[in-house]
Amino acid sequence: MALSKRVTGKERIDDMTSEERASLIAEIRKEAPPVEVGVKKIISGGQVGADLFGLEVGKELGIETGGTAPPGFQTSKGKQKDLLKGFGLAEGVADPKIYPKRTERNVVDSDGTVLFGRETSPGSRLTKRLAVKHKKPYIANPTAEELSAWLSDNNIETLNVAGNRTVSESMKDVLREGLGKPPAPPVIPVVAPAVVKG
Repeated sequence: MALSKRVTGKERIDDMTSEERASLIAEIRKEAPPVEVGVKKIISGGQVGADLFGLEVGKELGIETGGTAPPGFQTSKGKQKDLLKGFGLAEGVADPKIYPKRTERNVVDSDGTVLFGRETSPGSRLTKRLAVKHKKPYIANPTAEELSAWLSDNNIETLNVAGNRTVSESMKDVLREGLGKPPAPPVIPVVAPAVVKG
């Protein structure tokens, strides 16, 4: 069907009601060829909970991981230098308690942020404020379908995963499904056969 017919005779999309716009977008998406979500890297601040879950899913799916960690690679469970360096995180500069410099660095270094957990927590409020300040898109507590559409609509290649320490591990399923990628096959080490001397 021609776009002009879909617009129901209205000359500009701005003249459409929100229901008409939503219907038009849904119809266009049905007709559009599938587009592979282009996330190439997942970054986070490395905290326990949402941050680490995002990094774990990235590794599982074979997506590059990284980001900026608090000074000293500090987490709510103490210093985690080896763990966070293993995910490609760099140590951030000296920062107050809720790590605004680290949070801002990850927002700036990403194409957009997905937040999981309580949006009214100090860290989530800061992340949203910084995303708006730097004109970076963000989405909070999406379903897998919403995340997939948001990633595609915003052409996200570097995704910042942020949120609360106490989020459910079910957020991993949202990330996996939203990224639309099957888990990477496990790496099986090759072991040389033992040589028996007799």
